[in-house]
Parts: sequence; C-alpha cells; structure tokens
Amino acid sequence: MTPTRTQYYFLLSVADWTDLPYVFNDIYLQLTNTFNKGAVMKKLVAVTLLALCFVFVFCNGGGGSSGSRPASLVDSWVNVGGKKDISKIETFKDGTGVIDGAAISWKIENKRLVILSSTLGFTCDYNISGYELTIINDDGDSAKFVRKGKLEEYKAKLEAEEAKKIADVKRNPKFTDSRDGKTYKRVIIGELVWMAENLNYAAEGSKCYENNAGNCEKYGRLYTWEASKKACPAGWHLPSDAEWTALTDAVGGGSVAGTKLKSNSGWANNGNGTDEYGFAALPAGNGYSDGDFYGAGLNGSWWSATEGNA
Repeated sequence: MTPTRTQYYFLLSVADWTDLPYVFNDIYLQLTNTFNKGAVMKKLVAVTLLALCFVFVFCNGGGGSSGSRPASLVDSWVNVGGKKDISKIETFKDGTGVIDGAAISWKIENKRLVILSSTLGFTCDYNISGYELTIINDDGDSAKFVRKGKLEEYKAKLEAEEAKKIADVKRNPKFTDSRDGKTYKRVIIGELVWMAENLNYAAEGSKCYENNAGNCEKYGRLYTWEASKKACPAGWHLPSDAEWTALTDAVGGGSVAGTKLKSNSGWANNGNGTDEYGFAALPAGNGYSDGDFYGAGLNGSWWSATEGNA
C-alpha cells in the first residue's frame, strides 16, 4: 500500500487591503502557457506556495451598563463589509428599532448588544469607532456598519487609503519582511497588489527544493498547507480563488495568463513567458513529505485559500 504523502507548494502573498472572499485551492502553471487551477487534496501535500493570509482583529465592544441604551448606538447603520446577513440596522433611543424591515427591541446588557424580535434575536459583542460599528458573533463572524449619514465620507476615506497604498507600491516596489529582513518585489495587477517573488521565510513545515539552500534563494521555499497558513508576512494573506481569477482576468483570461505571468527565462522546452506584468512566475517545481521533489524547470504550483473537493 502506497503511504499518504503531503505535498509542498510555493507561497506568494496578496496585500491584506484587498477585499475578496476566503477560499482554498491550488494553482498550477504548465508549459502549455495556460493558467490551470488543479484539484485540491484533502491530505495536504507539500507544494511551493503563493500565499496570502487573512488575519482579522476584532475588539469586544464596551459602553453601557446592564440594560442601557447608549446614545452612540442610536442611528441608521449600513453594512459595508463582513457578514452580510443584515444589510441595515436602525436603532431608536426608546429601545426600539428595525433590522431589514423587521421590528426589534435592543439594549446593552453586560457590555453586549442584545437584539430581540418575533423573527430574530441575537446577542453579540460590538465596537464603535467614530462612525463605524462592528458587531462580532460568538462564532467569530463579524460585520462592519457605517452611519448612513457618513457613508459617502467612509467611501471617500477608503478610496483615499487605497490610492495612498497604490502610490506607495509604485514609489517603493519592494517591501521588507520584518521577521527576517528579506525583501520582496511587489506589483499591482488589476486592483490587487501581489508579491512578485515566492516567499522564502523559514517556517516550520517548509523546505528548499531538493533540500538545497541555493534553491531557496533561487525559487523561495516549499510549504505544506498548515505551514502556509502561518507563514505570510504581516499585511499579506493567502490568495483566494476569486483573487486568482481576478489576476487572470486582469491579464486577459486563463488562455493567455500563463504566457503573460511566467518569467521570461528558466522554463524548459521553450516554455518561457513574456512576464508582461512583472509577476515573474518561476518553474520552481513541487515537493513531497517523503522526500521526493519534481518539476523544477517544468512547472510551478501555488496554494490558494479556497477549499476544493478531492
């Protein structure tokens, strides 16, 4: 019986400030110059990773003693991100309100927001910062709301922040991983910021191709799935399937993405790409937990965050 093997892929990252869903799959570049999304195995294998790791930080809300109704919560709130079960909340100072057309009562009890009605009810943590309200369910799901009267101001703020970040990338196309001082290229493709080099951070569960340190310098490190979830630099996350699709769409679709995103050297059998966007995808190969390696010069594989069926 053949033993189960864990696969290692290379890891690239996408900047955290892009806002797309979280998923898990793997991406595979072949000599056919197409960009193919391979099937994901439930028994995770070691492959070189293209990593973007989403990390969310939520604060438990304060304000109000048991049974109080703080004035800071009285307003009309519009959902701008996160869990989408609720699109609009209206709270009135008499303790009544409306959620998506349904009448409710509300209060703060033990520093938690309590919502009651005949059709829905929940208790959750909350946090107010300026005109933004975040509610956090006990299962960790969260949603961000903005005061309706401040919605346009909020949108303008996001646009300004995004413009500033894009300008920073254009001004300084490299960034430094504060954990080990290594620097990496980054590029803007479409509306996303991508690492343009495979990660080379020595996390547990990672290794060099053929266990040769020179290959880590050339290709970056191979990572298991478990290692990839912890390996991303601060401010970066493992790309979702939607983000990979956004990448291929931005360069003209899957039929040409392989050619346009591959490096213009290093691929065997006349398989070099044109590297039109500075992404410089390398034929770094793959690895297995039993010590096997294969594919350097012929293919490259990267994890995504989107889970697929085995």
